[in-house]
Amino acid sequence: MGTTRNGKTNIVGIDYSTTSPAICVQVNDPYVESFQTYDIYYLTNKKKLVDEYWNAPFLFFGTEIPKLNGIEKYRWISNWAIDVITRYEVTEVYIEDYAFAATGRVFNIGENTGILKYRLDRMDVPVVSVAPTQIKKYATGKGNANKELMRSNFEEQTGVFLQDIMEHTGENPISDIIDSYYICTYGDDYEEDITC
Repeated sequence: MGTTRNGKTNIVGIDYSTTSPAICVQVNDPYVESFQTYDIYYLTNKKKLVDEYWNAPFLFFGTEIPKLNGIEKYRWISNWAIDVITRYEVTEVYIEDYAFAATGRVFNIGENTGILKYRLDRMDVPVVSVAPTQIKKYATGKGNANKELMRSNFEEQTGVFLQDIMEHTGENPISDIIDSYYICTYGDDYEEDITC
């Protein structure tokens, strides 16, 4: 794996999509004693959200997603994701699995995600898929939680109000950022359970 800003291994949580994926990296920062921090990267088509934000314990990095189609777009998104992941020493990548009740462009979602999983496998990075219902239950206690409940729980648990920080009331990329955070923290708890 690549270099790391913390000298320790990190767990990554990914909410992957073709429109606004988000990646949360758990960072054991040596400059912040006894304090877990998170670097969160996201793609957006909203130019005003292409920025960097800081609100302890988070650093947010927004990048504009280009107007591409099909395999060219999936390749670009996977390059972005691999670039983020290889900046850190990573023990495992947790990624939200496909939703069984999904409708619409499910084949596109499958192709996009498959490319990333294949590339991570080629790099010998362990990938664990987690059902969306598991993440929702972990975050809220309800496996069918909606985005509003996920956001309110995130705000209550972290004290961070993304809508205020980003001055944005829309759903994306905020809901994707929140999902990536919970996927990452789920992975951290899950890893601790299986190594005990």
